[in-house]
Amino acid sequence: MAKNDQPAKIKSKKHLARKQREARQTKAILIATISIGVIIVGLVAYGLIDQLISRPRTPITSVGDTVIRVSEFESQVQYTRVSMLNEAYQYYLYYQQFGEFGQSFLETAQSIASQLSQPVTLGTEVLDNMIDNILIREAADEMGITTSDEEINELMQSAFGFYPNGTATPTQTATIISTPTLSETQYALVTPTFTPTATDQPTETPEVSPTPIEDVDEDSINENSEDETTIEEPTSSGETAEDEAGVNPTITTTPTITLTPTPYTTQVFGQNLKDFNDLYSTYNFSVEDLRKMIEVQVLRDKLIEEITADLEPVKEEVWARHILVETEEEAQDILAQLEDGGDFHELAAEYSIDESNASEGGDLGWFDNETMVSEFSEAAFSLDIGEISEPVETSFGFHIIQVLGKRESQVLTDELQEKKLELFSTWLSERRNSRDDIIYYDGWESFIPTTPEINQDFLIELYSQDLGGTITE
Repeated sequence: MAKNDQPAKIKSKKHLARKQREARQTKAILIATISIGVIIVGLVAYGLIDQLISRPRTPITSVGDTVIRVSEFESQVQYTRVSMLNEAYQYYLYYQQFGEFGQSFLETAQSIASQLSQPVTLGTEVLDNMIDNILIREAADEMGITTSDEEINELMQSAFGFYPNGTATPTQTATIISTPTLSETQYALVTPTFTPTATDQPTETPEVSPTPIEDVDEDSINENSEDETTIEEPTSSGETAEDEAGVNPTITTTPTITLTPTPYTTQVFGQNLKDFNDLYSTYNFSVEDLRKMIEVQVLRDKLIEEITADLEPVKEEVWARHILVETEEEAQDILAQLEDGGDFHELAAEYSIDESNASEGGDLGWFDNETMVSEFSEAAFSLDIGEISEPVETSFGFHIIQVLGKRESQVLTDELQEKKLELFSTWLSERRNSRDDIIYYDGWESFIPTTPEINQDFLIELYSQDLGGTITE
């Protein structure tokens, strides 16, 4: 028999059972490990799918057929938060520059910080604004109002301070102010105060001694000519028009306007757009999203003009005076005195508790129907010129009102624009309230982002300032 030919070892049943048991355990461990790995991979995949696909597409609000989804909502809220943070830092910088004179800047910065600390309130405002934008687009489409790429591009460029065609020169528009002449009725009611003007002839014409030509400094003439200074030509009588009106002669200087090109190129503008994309890409907000916002703003402005097209740039005003007393009995007594021929001016000076105008006979000047409290305005605008009212009760007491004049007055530009915005806001609210297809999905508040957050060190410093501009203990 060969040396290596060993007899086969006979395995016992016990040994075979142990081997089978170890094999089963190894297999079970392997299956468990694979199962755990599959579960982990599944959870990770589910999380990624939820975060990158499912969650962003989750609807939170719908307006008719238009759906606002989480991705769009989150980017809008975060863009708003970044913008507000920048504003807060900017206003605080203004405050530091102006010190105690910049208290209003500090208060504005604190107000912005307060809004950022209330994410639900801020998120609700952003969502409401997004809903309004959908309604604005729908209304513009119904009215045939559109925007052009040129309009959007121009506003995009101006938003970054880029004016390739030059900055616009502001123009002044004269406001027509109604100054009616007093009627015979008004002359009978009040004694007008004479206010001299430059066209009123003085009682004595001042003598003007002309300066001899030889006494005029030649250098002064040359200097004036370089500054485009003009001296008014004398009239045939040897005096200027101002001399005839009793006003000292003046020298009128015409300023020279030099146009300075803006040091801003298309290349710089392009770089600014790239920087904007880089800054807001973290929040999934891009230049294209900004263009969409600007487009809605253009549509909104055009809608305002369309909706308020019938708004006249004039308003009704009355000129009135009053006597204010505490009780109706006092008012009735004064009314009786007036009916017996009493002088309104004297009675106002004697009885009126309105110290701001009692000494002027209760004269309130000109006002529109929104200046005074509603009860007073309603009574005043219902009276004819010269008519005296019955006692009118307001929160201030009882008034005897007499109207001295009525007129149409030109509305100031800012006031007219404010009225347009008010009418548009009312129109938009009514349109929104009339819709029954605006749906808020349950739990939408959970998608309101709270980032980016305001820096805590900045927040502490912001609220540790006193009125003098120093940090308090």
